[in-house]
Order: sequence, then C-alpha cells, then structure tokens
Amino acid sequence: MKTKIIAVILLVLALASALAAVMTAINLGFIMTRPDSISVANTFIGQFVVIVAALVLAKWLYEAGRARLR
Repeated sequence: MKTKIIAVILLVLALASALAAVMTAINLGFIMTRPDSISVANTFIGQFVVIVAALVLAKWLYEAGRARLR
C-alpha cells in the first residue's frame, strides 16, 4: 500500500515537472518578442537549461513511479 502511494506521488511530481517545462517554454516565447540585448540572450540560455533539467527530472520521476507500480 505504501509503495503505491509513493508511486502515485512520483507520477504526480513527474507531471508537475513536465508542466513546469512547458510553461517555461511558453514564457520563452514571450521573451522572444523583447528587443535584443545581452539580458535576453542570458535568459534564453538559462531557460533552456531549466527546460532540459525539468524534462530530465520528469522522465526520471515517471520511470521511478512506473517501476514502483509494478
């Protein structure tokens, strides 16, 4: 029983992490409309790192949650 609860929590966290990556990508689209400057370029790099990290975390949490459900 406890293992299934942890598995569901891991799956919910995976969904939240994937959703954070999508929202960050949408925010990146809004930032693209700003005039070019070094801060915009730094934001592109920073948000790209955040998106990749969130997707890697989501994949890891998803696989861990699926493994615990079995």
